[in-house]
Amino acid sequence: MRLFKIVFVIVSFLLPPCLFAQQYTVVNGQKEFADLADWGAYHGGEFSFGMGVTSSPNSPDGGGNYTKNGAVVGGTWLVTMTPHISSGFDYTYAGFRTPAPVQNVRYTLEAQEVFAAFKLKWDIAPRFRLYLPVGLGAAYLSLTQRKDGMELKRGKWAFAAYAGAGAEVDITPTVFAGVEYRYVRPFIQTGDLDPLAGSSRYFQMHHFFLRLGKRFS
Repeated sequence: MRLFKIVFVIVSFLLPPCLFAQQYTVVNGQKEFADLADWGAYHGGEFSFGMGVTSSPNSPDGGGNYTKNGAVVGGTWLVTMTPHISSGFDYTYAGFRTPAPVQNVRYTLEAQEVFAAFKLKWDIAPRFRLYLPVGLGAAYLSLTQRKDGMELKRGKWAFAAYAGAGAEVDITPTVFAGVEYRYVRPFIQTGDLDPLAGSSRYFQMHHFFLRLGKRFS
């Protein structure tokens, strides 16, 4: 039931923008958007793939982070709504390396994130832009504990959100590359996945991406 509610919220956020994204035409290679009163079916969008480094500064009672930095990969599909706003879907997977034992326990943390994604963007130069990525959706976190040959794994779905900042440059008229930072907050407490040593603190993650993308019409 919790997962159904999360999916319902994501669809509710995405459906209106995708149905009523602002129309535009291309004149001399430039997009000319219709007046807001003439919104209709969307035209154009983008897909990008990102990979990079992530950190999760979460610790059990007694000190020492559960994990060290890990790797993150993800894809984002967006449709153009206005000259400065795009919306769509976003999926990310993050896996965190296990450090030396923390209080004689080895931990492995994995995260899967599915978001209704929004991109607020500003052209700073003809081939360079800055943007703010934001998202609302769900995250699944799983924490594995290994001690004395025993293994225990717990996982949980919950609402999640992210916000960040990025910059990108056009390599060709349709291909772009960039860098992006995201702060991700799943509404999952460390005690949900680690009842013995966890607490009421929420998990948090910092994602750093290198992105490569392509625009389509």
